[in-house]
Amino acid sequence: MRPLLAAVLLLSCGAARPLAAQWNLGIDLAATRYGGSTHDTSNSHVASQGRPGDATAISLRLGRNWRRHGVALRFSYAKPGFAVTGQNINLTDKTTGDLIEISTLVNTRVRGIGPSGAAWIELGPALHLWNFDGDARARVSAQGAAVYEWPITGRLGGAVRLEGLLSPCWFDAGDVPPEFERRVTWRYSVGLGLRYRL
Repeated sequence: MRPLLAAVLLLSCGAARPLAAQWNLGIDLAATRYGGSTHDTSNSHVASQGRPGDATAISLRLGRNWRRHGVALRFSYAKPGFAVTGQNINLTDKTTGDLIEISTLVNTRVRGIGPSGAAWIELGPALHLWNFDGDARARVSAQGAAVYEWPITGRLGGAVRLEGLLSPCWFDAGDVPPEFERRVTWRYSVGLGLRYRL
């Protein structure tokens, strides 16, 4: 009797293992807004700030979730361009400033909402490759996000994502006039996405 009970327990543990960890593929579309980067310390320019422009980003992600924790790898593309802003002025040059972003994220489930929805917190580093006038700038940033996911049908789910990001200035010292000070580049974004459980 004991060997039979042990065999049943082993088989049930093996059968439960795939259910405890789920792979998923996702696509996100997000509206992003940038700030920081450079500031005119002399107050002599009408446009006192230079930064990446606001943009729409598209992301593909591959994730693996356990019961309360998970990891994900995300690839994003956007064309923020270059923006100058100041008193009643906001000009953006979209002919430059392509962005490729690679993010590694660790997430944890913080709360179940409704019958099967869940709120998650995500943290992790990101590598940015910003092509500014043909010169690629590589920056490593820290990002965090709050995500709400819910089932749509079968294996398909939806997601709403609020994200914040901080990184060193995306401009090199030679990019800005001497009266401009380089600052931390920050970004926040709001996005919608789809998740497909494999």
